[in-house]
Amino acid sequence: MNDYSVKTDSDLVKLTLCGNSKAYEELVVRHERAVKGTAMKVTGNEYSATDASQDAFVSAWMHLDALREHDKFRSWVCSIAKNHARRLHAHYCAAVPDIRLHLLENVDLSDSGEEELLGRLSLGAQAEAERDERLHEAVEALSEKIREAITLHYFEGYSVKEIAAKLSLPEGTVKWRLCEGRRQLRKEYGVMETTYNENESLVRRVMRQVEELKLWRLKNDRTGFEAAYRATLAAVESLDESTEKQYMLADVLIRGVWWLDSEKNEATLARIKESAEKSRNEEVMIGVLSNEWDGLSDGEALLKIRDEQIPYAEQMGFTKTVGCLYFWLAYHYLREHKEEEALLTFRKVLAILAPADMHYANAMAAIAMMERRQEITVTNDRHFEYSATAEVLKTIDGKLYFWAQPGFSMGWGPGLAKSLLFNCSLCDNMIVDPSMKCGEVRISSDGQTKLTFAQDGETVSTKAGVFENCKVFTITDSTTSYLTYVETVFCNGVGIVKQTSHGWDGECVWELENYKADGDGAFPLSVGNFWDYAIINNDGVIYDVINRFEVIYADGETANLSGFHFIHIKDYDDTWSGLMLNARRNYVIEHPDGTDELDSSVLDLFDRAAVLAKTPREKRHTAIAKDVMTRIIEGDPKATPDYTQYGCWNFFDPQKIAFRNGRIIVDDNDVSLSGKLSFEWKQLRIKGLSFDGWKVFYNFLYDMFSDFAEGIWSEDWVPGYHWEKKHRNYKSWGRKYDTVLDVLPDETVTVKAGTFENCRHVVIEVTPDENYRTGKKEYWYAPNVGVVKMFAYNPDGETEHCTWELTAYSGTGDGYFPVADGLFRRYEPVVLGDGYHAWVEYTFDVEGDDVILFRNACGTRDRDAHEADQREN
Repeated sequence: MNDYSVKTDSDLVKLTLCGNSKAYEELVVRHERAVKGTAMKVTGNEYSATDASQDAFVSAWMHLDALREHDKFRSWVCSIAKNHARRLHAHYCAAVPDIRLHLLENVDLSDSGEEELLGRLSLGAQAEAERDERLHEAVEALSEKIREAITLHYFEGYSVKEIAAKLSLPEGTVKWRLCEGRRQLRKEYGVMETTYNENESLVRRVMRQVEELKLWRLKNDRTGFEAAYRATLAAVESLDESTEKQYMLADVLIRGVWWLDSEKNEATLARIKESAEKSRNEEVMIGVLSNEWDGLSDGEALLKIRDEQIPYAEQMGFTKTVGCLYFWLAYHYLREHKEEEALLTFRKVLAILAPADMHYANAMAAIAMMERRQEITVTNDRHFEYSATAEVLKTIDGKLYFWAQPGFSMGWGPGLAKSLLFNCSLCDNMIVDPSMKCGEVRISSDGQTKLTFAQDGETVSTKAGVFENCKVFTITDSTTSYLTYVETVFCNGVGIVKQTSHGWDGECVWELENYKADGDGAFPLSVGNFWDYAIINNDGVIYDVINRFEVIYADGETANLSGFHFIHIKDYDDTWSGLMLNARRNYVIEHPDGTDELDSSVLDLFDRAAVLAKTPREKRHTAIAKDVMTRIIEGDPKATPDYTQYGCWNFFDPQKIAFRNGRIIVDDNDVSLSGKLSFEWKQLRIKGLSFDGWKVFYNFLYDMFSDFAEGIWSEDWVPGYHWEKKHRNYKSWGRKYDTVLDVLPDETVTVKAGTFENCRHVVIEVTPDENYRTGKKEYWYAPNVGVVKMFAYNPDGETEHCTWELTAYSGTGDGYFPVADGLFRRYEPVVLGDGYHAWVEYTFDVEGDDVILFRNACGTRDRDAHEADQREN
């Protein structure tokens, strides 16, 4: 930990400018007596001098970037205090000299003293007011909201809880208004609260609420944020007009835009920009300006940043903003294939910013990435991925948190889970808590992610050496399939030595290859420390990998690391997995002009894989995958000029079946097959799509149910069962949905595959109804067979959109969704016209406890119908 008491004023000023609030607290403690003494010489009154000194420290904090000679902080803040004292004294002298609010004297204004204050004011203030009408005049001078709270509480006898209910406000907002009312009365009319804590007033009163609001970014669940946001906004808006108020207003409002849909509007953004401009709040200004190019093309964003925003920021003297804008200008140069301009511009960022700025670390990573990129020739972007990030970490209450990760990623490489620090922070952004004991479990704020201190004293062997006494932490996350499981091994004094993750990219194993680590703790953060990681995956791919993290800046509270990631697929093994990955990654040829075409030669890879396939699963996988790829190739006009069926909606997915809490879940995505070996070819465009064309989308028959019902089947689903849930869905980019599920009485159902009795009838409705995955649907499950029919409604929730039914099947089993090796199910829409053809086949593959469901989904259209549409459109 830093000992701020031994640092010079100049060092403390620099640390404060970098966002270190503890450094500024030390400046306050160090100089408060001198500053208060300066004010006392002007006011002659200790209480007014206290106010003036506090206001001086706040003003100094807000305008610290204006201090050129950092070692002159003491004399500078004393001069500010003198000016504040003169204004306060002049205002006080103009007030009525004998105004008496002595009822506030000798009263404990802490929470425990609130009732005493209530009694003394509510009982005595009316009699006092009769003798001294000026007290009421003082209250009347308060702002409307604060005056209302003061009047209800102190003059009419309402409790805080009663006021909150009466005004429909959180109790915290009422308490703040009462506190602020007392402060203003004291400040404007010379009344002093005897238990007033000077440091509390400065650090907690001015900064606490806003700083606490910022900490919401660490939570997985932001339920309750809106209430905190409204209360904090009300607190800030109640302040007298000042630069300080505008600074805090910008801080608060920008978080509303980020985290509340209701606040995302042009009027709010304009207000934020105005406040940031007035108060020189550069952190917020950067956020506002980045929003202005959101949604623009790379070329448009480049011009916006270069020709409008950078000149504006330079004119305003916003140095940090200018540096950040140059970083993103370089990124857009890169996206426009102007690599020389990009590299020069990234280097310009280093000349503008200091290492304490996160975009300095970002630029260092980008430069390293580009220099590596120039060393090799890449002919296929699907073999290549690189990224440059700044990894901003913060230590809060002794815990290490993942705070921010600005940067970018380019290429279409293997998508390995390369951000090790992010990966181990899925539980409310916490990377490590040194106070955790082995066996201890932490649950995230949304209840969906579990962090476990799984093992202690472990010995781990890596490319960088053997590490003893390691701690092993595991994370299980049910909110997203990007990462469902992460195991991270820490070694004190070294850092992360190994990490294994499961998710969309399958299993990914990183281990330490080279490092420099000075310092203590699970992840020592001294400037110059670095960690290089090697990929250990045995998946049939030969990689050229750089995955480096380096500490660029650290002050004990904040650390900025550059994250430089370069992943190049050099080749594939002549193994079954290598051949399947080769086919999956190379069936599309992307051209420099942005066009692409299918490569029919990948069918040879499937033939070779069929020869090398050893297990029944590999053989089954190869046959189904080749069938889908053949259909894709034969349905493409470029690859097959004499095609008869146009391929528009075709998919191959090896999906995991998981069993959890009595539920059967499809697409759990924590195996190496999913993500890495699935492929698709989609040419179905929503614009102008016919009613029949929409029906083709539903070949996601199992998936679209399981995603929202938290399973394709549950033992709880008996007639009369009702279930509701509000949740986010990862396949819809984390958007919020409401799901309602009801189970109706059993029925007899007749479909093409036969008549089935005692079918379980399940109705699910997902709102808002945005696409084929959401809306209202009905499913029928036959005993020992599974799903036999699906009925989808139009958005009105009443009329039929389409019906899919079981048309062929083989094999039966136990329950309403049997799972057994070799089971086969085929579904087709009951009515489908306009030249469309659609079906989906599910084949079950069971190896012990490991169950894979192979999905072969078809969507094609007759050539004549397709080409007629092309001519019309």
